[in-house]
Amino acid sequence: MRNFVWKGIYVGKKGLLWGIYILFALYICNLVINSQDLGAKLIFGSLGFILLGISILFEYLKNLYEKMIYALTVECDLNKAIELKTRLKKKDLFNGFKQSIIIFDSLLLLDGGKYDTCLEHLHVNQHFFHSTLDYLFIYYHTQMYCYFFLKDEKNLATCLENLFKLKQVKKKRMHHLFSWHEIAGINYFRQGRNKKCLSELDLIDKNRLNNREMTYILYLKAQCLLKLNEQSEGHRLLKEAKALGNTLVVAQVI
Repeated sequence: MRNFVWKGIYVGKKGLLWGIYILFALYICNLVINSQDLGAKLIFGSLGFILLGISILFEYLKNLYEKMIYALTVECDLNKAIELKTRLKKKDLFNGFKQSIIIFDSLLLLDGGKYDTCLEHLHVNQHFFHSTLDYLFIYYHTQMYCYFFLKDEKNLATCLENLFKLKQVKKKRMHHLFSWHEIAGINYFRQGRNKKCLSELDLIDKNRLNNREMTYILYLKAQCLLKLNEQSEGHRLLKEAKALGNTLVVAQVI
């Protein structure tokens, strides 16, 4: 029911926006038709339809971007997400989505299991990721998972330390992008404190998670349970993660 309501709101907003574009196009046509001066007709017509064309292109690209995000975070379909990203980059004549693609590529590389390449991507774009607190949060959070799967204990510990420093920042200066319970859980898992890890993961608001995020949480919970010799429940969560994670590497290795 909730998804239906949000989908209705989304369709309504899109309909309203396209209605505005149609009205703008009609307004430009009216100016061109009713103008007595040929120069004015050319100016009104050219500028009006250039602006309209740019606006429509942006809406098309925005729609592609939203589908791209949905493919990765909800459908967990890496191939579809990559195909949509390729189309977006090809059509993005003004590089308006360049920064968004940098972030998206970091998630894509992580989900594809290309951990070393992902870390290199983060390093190459380090200046960009350090430009805002939100981007820095994404930077360290992505690093965290890369080091976690690479079993690089030293760098994972450093990364977690940097993340906990961000926790001290005033909340108004940083959006709630990831759960601190998830980060604390990984820290406890690193320390071998599996029951504490499970306790932290249980505090995460599951309603805020998309399928991609939920897959990682299920995987981590399952690893804790297996280490606690709760084999049945651990394997059950792994199967759940595999079904939810679709083509994500974290689901495929199960």
